[in-house]
Amino acid sequence: MENLVFGGQQEPSAAYDYRVYDQVWKRVSPGLDPYAENPAGTGQPSGAASGPAAPVMPGMAQPAVPQPVTLPAQGVGAAAGEANLPGADRDPCCMGSNARESLPVLEGFLEEELAGRRYTLALAYGVRQQGVAQLLRRIAAEKQAAARELCAAYYLTTGNRYRSAIAVENMQFGSLAAALRSCYHQEACNGLNYQRAADETMDPCLQRLFTQLGKQSYQHADDIMALLGRLVC
Repeated sequence: MENLVFGGQQEPSAAYDYRVYDQVWKRVSPGLDPYAENPAGTGQPSGAASGPAAPVMPGMAQPAVPQPVTLPAQGVGAAAGEANLPGADRDPCCMGSNARESLPVLEGFLEEELAGRRYTLALAYGVRQQGVAQLLRRIAAEKQAAARELCAAYYLTTGNRYRSAIAVENMQFGSLAAALRSCYHQEACNGLNYQRAADETMDPCLQRLFTQLGKQSYQHADDIMALLGRLVC
């Protein structure tokens, strides 16, 4: 490559080329040494000592490097949260394995309450006395509520809905007094059976439910007995 020519003369000396470069650098940036190891970063002439390092302030903690956040796998966190819920226990204190031992008794009470509701409701439609019909409809409504509580207990114990065996019954009533006598004995027997079942079960919630429904059955028997006293005496 040919050297630059000034004043009609050509100088082959490489040192002359450096002087030309020096003049160019002085016009562009007089304080910048083009032959320094890092001319763009020093800003000082060649051979000048580099400035002192920036002092470190005492007591200043270095910023922590942020760590990547690891997200749990999809579904793992939700499953762990559900496992900690009170109702997620495999064998809870109420309506658990102890209640499952009483399932046949529970089903029998359910069918009995449903059948008793159908009987008293049909009897209420067939009597003319307003007071008797009103009492029978109230008993039928309370027996339906009892059946719903038993159905809820069945679901809490098994996790399945109870399917009642619906039967078409041919109900015949000889007389009102005879029909009420049959209702009384049925309610009194239900109260006794509820009491026995409450004493035998090891499930505390089922025991409380049986005790409550037993008292209700005995109350029905007392109401029917009071009604019969006005009818036959």
